[in-house]
Amino acid sequence: MGVTEARRNFGEIVDRVRYQGDTVVLVKSGKPAAAIVPYVVLEQWRRACEDLFAVVEEVQAQNAELGMDEEELIDFVNEIVHEVRAQNKK
Repeated sequence: MGVTEARRNFGEIVDRVRYQGDTVVLVKSGKPAAAIVPYVVLEQWRRACEDLFAVVEEVQAQNAELGMDEEELIDFVNEIVHEVRAQNKK
């Protein structure tokens, strides 16, 4: 939806997003510029990001304990992934 149209119909757009769960992508100069999403979706994204960053921090802490450099850690993780996939095929 164009930004100008969104400006004219902002109240209706907010109602659609809030009550129907729609997502509206705003376009400016023919390119996506922003999105209006239900608040619950925004909160889910925030929680997911927080959870992801917590996992990253945990992995970094464990990596520090292992004393591996980045390349060694990647090889280690790839080995584990390969082993898990092999076990899941059985």
